[in-house]
Amino acid sequence: LNILGGMDTASSGQVVVDGNDVTKYNKQQLVGYRRTDIGFVFQFYNLVPNLTALENVELAVQVCKDALNAGEKVGLAERKNNFPAQLSGGEQQRVSIARALAKNPKLLLCDEPTGALDYNPGKQILQLLQDTCRKEGITVVLITHNSAIAPMADRLIRFKSGKVVEITENPNPTPIAEIEW
Repeated sequence: LNILGGMDTASSGQVVVDGNDVTKYNKQQLVGYRRTDIGFVFQFYNLVPNLTALENVELAVQVCKDALNAGEKVGLAERKNNFPAQLSGGEQQRVSIARALAKNPKLLLCDEPTGALDYNPGKQILQLLQDTCRKEGITVVLITHNSAIAPMADRLIRFKSGKVVEITENPNPTPIAEIEW
């Protein structure tokens, strides 16, 4: 995820996103790329502690031009005025997802986006990610250890010890409603 997000530029090779080689970007171009083209869903949320849930989402909206209204989609309307310390881990995770989606990025990088969520909210978030991906044309890269959700993917890339060991195209992804874990 760091390589795709332009955070690890010391690596050799190319990283081409939307026809542009990110590895050739200077610092200013990388800032613009991360601001407009990339949405991050961090495993540990990275919310601003002195901002409410709504303000954390609005923070992302302020730096992009074609923002989406994602706050309501993650089911936190009644908690929008709470600070991160007043939210459960799952609620914080949903705020993090709403913030990333609000940017309307070309590429959404998700590190264990359902890791802190119970079963039903986890499935709702997976459905939201898939629906948003298809409706808005956002490419979602989801990193997880939960192999049970793999059948929902259009493309599955398996890693072992930092190396790609398998790439599988899935012409008929399993509907999220049918996935169990």
